[in-house]
This record gives sequence, structure tokens and C-alpha cells, in this order.
Amino acid sequence: MKRLRMIRIIVSLLFFAASIAYVIFGAPNILAISKELQITTSLLSINIGVILFWCATTLLFGRIYCSSVCPLGTLQDFVIRLSRKHLSKRSFRYRHPRNYRYDVVIIYIVGSLLGVGIVSLLLEPWQIFRNIIDIWHPSDSEAAALHLGIGITIGLICGIVSFLLILSLSFFRGRIWCTDVCPIGIMLGAISSRSRLHIEINPDKCINCMACEEGCKSGCIKVVSRYVDNTRCIRCFNCIAFCPNDAIRYQLNRNKASTPLTRRVN
Repeated sequence: MKRLRMIRIIVSLLFFAASIAYVIFGAPNILAISKELQITTSLLSINIGVILFWCATTLLFGRIYCSSVCPLGTLQDFVIRLSRKHLSKRSFRYRHPRNYRYDVVIIYIVGSLLGVGIVSLLLEPWQIFRNIIDIWHPSDSEAAALHLGIGITIGLICGIVSFLLILSLSFFRGRIWCTDVCPIGIMLGAISSRSRLHIEINPDKCINCMACEEGCKSGCIKVVSRYVDNTRCIRCFNCIAFCPNDAIRYQLNRNKASTPLTRRVN
């Protein structure tokens, strides 16, 4: 099961490289899949098949889109890895979910229905990623800006602001953008709360070493309560790879304490 993290890393790197190549060089068939599988582009083109695919996949496996397919998520992982390398004493901790998350979703839906292009440019993960890459390709950036009905200057400014914001949030707060700001991630999280496969802590095996909580870049693991918030878990599988006692697993069933001394009391 510890190999899940390595598989996830390989898949995310492949999609990340394909996404960059697609944005820069165009749309050869083998690269176009990096765009066609993005949820936001499917919403714009009303590709019901892809949308239903990701709803079903999330309902079964959880938010694997966020960890493996979304290029903006992989970009954040690069920054997080850099931050942990240079701030080695820093570790993640459990964060309570923000109440404003669903307000962001409402703003995104209303803005999209009204055709407010800047909302898409600032909130959609694919548009943000494309705009960050397009900072270095003004001609492509101009085409994207015209497609969204905004000016080239505004488009470039949004790209620079998005890049700096994502960079700073990822460096200091991990995947907080994906869990508390990204409307696509928040909507997938609502589905993921009922996913068949989920991350679960075995209370009889857990030794309170805190390795899983300190390695959780989504801040959704609370070891003291043996709790994993699966609405915010992006399925990076860091927790499984870091656990020294095989106490946290990706499974179908829910764990129940078999030893009375470890059973939780309300």
C-alpha cells in the first residue's frame, strides 16, 4: 500500500509535463488528453461524459483528480517540497475547515453563469495554471484573455498575482488553496466525503508518532482524535508512506477499536 504514493507521483508528473507541453506547443493528440480530462474545460464545453467520470471516480476513490491530474496541484507540490527542504523543522498540523469555502463556490457558479471571465481566471485551476505558463508566452496569453472576454493586460496581471499567491500559500500553508479556495476542489470534496475508499486510522495500531499529521499537506489529519477529514484529503498518500506502524490505510471499511483501553469516549 505504501507504493500508492509513488504511483501518484509518477502519474502527476506525467500529466504536469503533458499540460505544460500542451499549453506551449499546441494540441497533438497525445498531449490533448491533459486538457480534455480537466474538469473546468469540460464544464465550458459541456462535456457531460468527463464530468460524470470525475464524479463517479471521486465517489469511489476520493479526490485523486486533485493529487494526480490537476497540474496546478502538482505545481504546488513542487513548492511544498522546496519549502520542506529549506525549512526542515517545519511540519504541517491539523487545520479546521474554513467556513467561507462554500461562499467561494457560490461566487464561482454565479460568476460563471453571468460570464464574468475574471472569476474563471482567478479561481479555476486549469485557467490559473495556463495563465501562469502564459506569462512567458504573451501571444498565447492574449488568445486566452480574449477567449474569456478580458484584456491582455488584465490577463497578465491576473497570471502574475495568481503565481505569487499560489507560491506563497503553498510555501507556508501546503495545499490550503486546494482545500479552502479552489471551487473545483471544494465541490469534489463534498463528493469525496461519501467516497467508498477513504483514509482511515487504526486506533489499535496508532502510536501517536504524529508522522501522518506532520506530513499531511492538506492539514486534514488529527491524530489525537484518530480523525481524517476526507472532504479535504487530496489522496496524496503521504500519510500511508510516512506511517512507521501501518496504522493508517486506504480502505473500504471503517475501523473500530478492538481494545477497550483505546476506544474513544464521547
